[in-house]
Amino acid sequence: MQIIVTGHGQFGTGIESTVKLLAGSIKNVKYIDFTSEMNEDDLAERFASILKKDFHAVFFCDLVGGTPYKQAVLKKDKYDIAVVGGCNVGSLLEIGLQTDLTIATDVHEIAHKLIAATKVGAREFGTYQTQNTASGEDGI
Repeated sequence: MQIIVTGHGQFGTGIESTVKLLAGSIKNVKYIDFTSEMNEDDLAERFASILKKDFHAVFFCDLVGGTPYKQAVLKKDKYDIAVVGGCNVGSLLEIGLQTDLTIATDVHEIAHKLIAATKVGAREFGTYQTQNTASGEDGI
């Protein structure tokens, strides 16, 4: 199985750069950009080329409904794929480093893990109140 990171502009290679800086490379993760020089057919051909080598894939797209997302969805009839959009670098690192993609077989399980990790990792900075039991109270 593989994860294909794709999106508009240099989304794919930008994520790759961040991953390499933080953790080195992640096995079985590919990075595909959809640049202004490309059209939908060019992108579809890139996807098909990668999927020929391993037809089990999770597409990790920048935006739900964008061109990379739509082109990935169009591959569902020929390949065993799941398509997610809007996930973040933290989720890719968590799942990519904790999961052996060479033996994983359920693309939908990996997709759900990416989404869950994104939800857990997204939060606003703020102060949190903690219960103060130093005054001799037992907190009950």
